[in-house]
Amino acid sequence: MTGVNGVPASPVRVVGFGSERRRAQLVVTVANLDTGAVASTSLVPGSFTPLPTPNGTWWLPYAPIVTDLAQRAGVAAATLRDPDFPDEPGRLPSSGLTLPIQWQPGAPERDRHRCEASALANRLTAPWLVLVGRSSEPPPPGDPARLLGRLCALANQLHVDLVLEARPASTPSGLSWDIRYELAGGKVPDYPHRWVADLPAAIAAISPERAASGLAVADWNLPAHYLTEAALTPHPVPVGLDGHPGGHDLDQLERRMIADAEQHGGAQAIWRNRHWWHTSLRPDDTEPGEGGGRFRRGWQPPAPRYWGEPIPTRPCPQCTNAADPPYCTDCYGTRRVRHGAVVTVTDLRGHTVHRNWRPDDDGTPPALAHTDQASGTSVWQLPEHYRIGSLAAEFGVQPTDLTDIDGEHVIDQHLRNGVSQIHHGRDPLAAYLAEAAAAHDGARVIARATDWPGPTLDQLARLVTGLGLALDITVVDHRDSIGRPELMQGHTWSVQVADPATPPTVDPVPTSAALPEAVALCNRYLHGALRATIPTDPEKPMSVPHRPATAGPAPDTTSFITEVRHQAATHPGTPATVRIHPDRTHPTAT
Repeated sequence: MTGVNGVPASPVRVVGFGSERRRAQLVVTVANLDTGAVASTSLVPGSFTPLPTPNGTWWLPYAPIVTDLAQRAGVAAATLRDPDFPDEPGRLPSSGLTLPIQWQPGAPERDRHRCEASALANRLTAPWLVLVGRSSEPPPPGDPARLLGRLCALANQLHVDLVLEARPASTPSGLSWDIRYELAGGKVPDYPHRWVADLPAAIAAISPERAASGLAVADWNLPAHYLTEAALTPHPVPVGLDGHPGGHDLDQLERRMIADAEQHGGAQAIWRNRHWWHTSLRPDDTEPGEGGGRFRRGWQPPAPRYWGEPIPTRPCPQCTNAADPPYCTDCYGTRRVRHGAVVTVTDLRGHTVHRNWRPDDDGTPPALAHTDQASGTSVWQLPEHYRIGSLAAEFGVQPTDLTDIDGEHVIDQHLRNGVSQIHHGRDPLAAYLAEAAAAHDGARVIARATDWPGPTLDQLARLVTGLGLALDITVVDHRDSIGRPELMQGHTWSVQVADPATPPTVDPVPTSAALPEAVALCNRYLHGALRATIPTDPEKPMSVPHRPATAGPAPDTTSFITEVRHQAATHPGTPATVRIHPDRTHPTAT
């Protein structure tokens, strides 16, 4: 029983007046990323039968509706993802539609429909709920102790901390658990990244990619050290990363942390120097005016053995004595300039490369590439040692496949290519190192060699067109920038969801350095894009998309990409767009 009747959809009912007019309609859609199948239902007044609640009110739960749609689309329920929370499979946007207290089954039909229209128009969720899933469930995560061993082994390789954390929460145990990687020496984050009821469940739910997102949390006060020579030396894949338990007593860890948390309010276990260090978390009232929820560690573990000498630091001459310092690329507002950095590139699967970037590492001087006499700026090409892109080949990827550690954005072009743009005769290498260190906490530049997990362009195109929408792909060919390394090089891309009834959207400034990056960003923020296609006129009903799995394979976008790249090549510097339309046509525009 889903609660949805076989009642034909009536004309859309509008609630409110003037600018407050709202559409009394809710469309629920489930899409299968593997087959392209799409199943939907439209909820309007009179189209569903509410169910009673224990407190005497009435509601329509979403779970039976979603389960029915998932079966029709051939989606395994455990893989369903709300596009607003792509990293949390199984999470639904809301529990159900609650009706006004005036709704009663014995009330006149007109009054019941009025209450249903009010509930539909005033709900807190978006009017179009889209859940995306796969045809089959992933394999079980495995033994938590083995998974923890893998996370610890990867922390050893990356030279970072693995932090297990318990904080007070409104769960049956009174605690919520989080697991993440952190750079050593930082403060306790104001808020956890995740709220999980127990430690084994937290370990089972975390992947190395999600744990690494903790490395992207801003903390400009982190200490900065070079890595020791031993830490720079590559090592074989350590025990643990290939699935061995690694000698971790999970039960003992959890019991110790629960005891610390019950006594002091919170607890952490920190994996550092191949050893677990336990510390309590205590409310931090040392910063007046700050809100609640902040913690400090009761005890700090010993310094990491992989730390070498501190990276030389001096006060920023532009900002140190300024009450409100201007935007400064030397220190990025930290009021200090660091003369070095540490670069790490990893695939998060056991292959990691580290480099210290010191001012005197490479005797080859920077090469002057371009000078602008009017502005007094000059552009320099640095030796290969200072180019992150030169490490891509060690991982079998392109330089544009090196991303920030969270895997969302390609590493900045000037860091990939070793380009320094300076003013008024400054040292190009010193300026480059200062900017790299200032832009990355602890002067740690950590890049991920990614194979771009998630849907391919073909899969995304099939998903979007199955929802009755179009996909606009924009590219700019920057061949006119050859010889000017400070300008964009190669191609830049964007991928956007669009209403097929509108003209193709030509993105004037596509920013993704690689097409897979643009596809990943489009998928990451898909729900917001879908909301933008909902008709703004409340009198106009929303579409209710359906498509069987037998509609055919994913569209081959190779010809579309070839065509739009050819068009962009004939107009360098000008964006060219191709649209993948639900009817499989692909008009282009510039």
